[in-house]
Amino acid sequence: MKRAFIAHTTWLAGLTITALGTPAVAQLAAEPAPKLKSYIFSYLVLDQPDKLSEEEMGTAMQGHFANMGAMADRGDLLIAGPLAEPRIDETYRGIFVFSTGDIEKGKQLFSSDPSVQAGVFKPEMYVITCDEPLNELTRLEKEYEQRRLDDPEIPDEWVGRMFILAVGPDDAKFEHTDAVLIDAMMDRVDEDSDQVRQLLWLDASDVEEAKAKFKADDPDSWSFYGWYGSPCIAELDDC
Repeated sequence: MKRAFIAHTTWLAGLTITALGTPAVAQLAAEPAPKLKSYIFSYLVLDQPDKLSEEEMGTAMQGHFANMGAMADRGDLLIAGPLAEPRIDETYRGIFVFSTGDIEKGKQLFSSDPSVQAGVFKPEMYVITCDEPLNELTRLEKEYEQRRLDDPEIPDEWVGRMFILAVGPDDAKFEHTDAVLIDAMMDRVDEDSDQVRQLLWLDASDVEEAKAKFKADDPDSWSFYGWYGSPCIAELDDC
């Protein structure tokens, strides 16, 4: 996927031949800039789960997963899954990416989660902007589910996989290899700082593999975190 915010051009063999038989002329045509779209991204950060009884925690988490399914069915929730090692820190447990780029709508969707209402999680919310067609994930998930139902070779249960999230400065340069599945700019909501960072999903199962595939000018300026989610993320490049 071509890098957002950069206009690319390409030579087209356009031929212009007049009635007088003048020679063909090659014309330069600008390739359209990638279409950018904003989404609400949120970390699920532990709030005060120790205040809940075991029964209350069980009820809250059952509601959490049921609500995730309902949001996904409506097309509101595009990406979700738990963070894994290496973590940002132990209080960061998962992520949501909503189909809306509207901050208030994103807050409403996050607040609809029974685990949030019970005090298990609280949001750390960002607006992310990218040119990858994240809304296609709803269709890809449905097609994956149908393949799973139709093919006895595919396990009956849903199976996710590991990816690596990379976070770096907004001006950090890197090569767009096939390992970069999603390339977004992230801007913190409810924070006075103007700091914008880059957020990447990398096609790697651990940090060592990610660092081997990721070609950055200054790799030490990037932080890498584990994330477990849908294998359909790796299919976005074909959309």
